[in-house]
Amino acid sequence: MALNNTLEPGLIWLNPTAADRNALFGQISEALLAKGIVEPSYPQALLLREQNHPTAMQLERLGVAIPHVDVEHVREERLAVVTCPEGMVFNQAEDPDLTMKVHVIFFLLLKEKDAHLEFLMKLIALFQQSDDMEKILHAASPEEVIQVLAAHLD
Repeated sequence: MALNNTLEPGLIWLNPTAADRNALFGQISEALLAKGIVEPSYPQALLLREQNHPTAMQLERLGVAIPHVDVEHVREERLAVVTCPEGMVFNQAEDPDLTMKVHVIFFLLLKEKDAHLEFLMKLIALFQQSDDMEKILHAASPEEVIQVLAAHLD
């Protein structure tokens, strides 16, 4: 799978105005549905998956989350990215009863069951590059985010 082919400016949101995680999930789901990237079952599957198996984790300088769903809810492989410089509250992956502020959210939209592992390995390598994560967080345009991601997803 060519991971760089999953990137497009229309799937990168910089500092959206969503009030909370569920509102953000609604906005992203609506956009993905309108583009035909996900199945109608995606919004509910996304909410349930994140409630039952939270994905937020703390990196060296910021928090990230990697919401994803089972492959049957996805029509086209993509990576959607949201930046929240002020942070948005998510439940922690390590302890779901605790919350934390997340600053960059990576929505994995994968069609192949085995693709999750490859994608996650690439993202984990990116997460270890604090300067690049800061570049993503403070990017002035979706194209700037893509430029940083492309170097890690080749």
